[in-house]
Amino acid sequence: MALTLDVGGIAVDVIRKDIKNVHLSVYPPTGRVRLVAPERMTLDTIRLFAISKLAWIKQQQKKLREQERESRREYLDRESHYVWGKRFLLKVVEGRRA
Repeated sequence: MALTLDVGGIAVDVIRKDIKNVHLSVYPPTGRVRLVAPERMTLDTIRLFAISKLAWIKQQQKKLREQERESRREYLDRESHYVWGKRFLLKVVEGRRA
């Protein structure tokens, strides 16, 4: 069962599962918030938990917004790309594919 709560102007996706503890996550790059709660918790308790963690959520979202993003790749000749932890320079070969 999934629903969305508005907590302090932040949309929180709530998912209920057969688990013991509450899991709160903030996902990059947009700062989407997801709260996974036990099925036995009432909606009011879930809302109170989210409100109590509002400062932490805003702090995490701010951290994600300020994080440097990798520049958009244009796939030009000698453009560097990281693959399996190593840096490689791209060599563009134009042609038709058979």
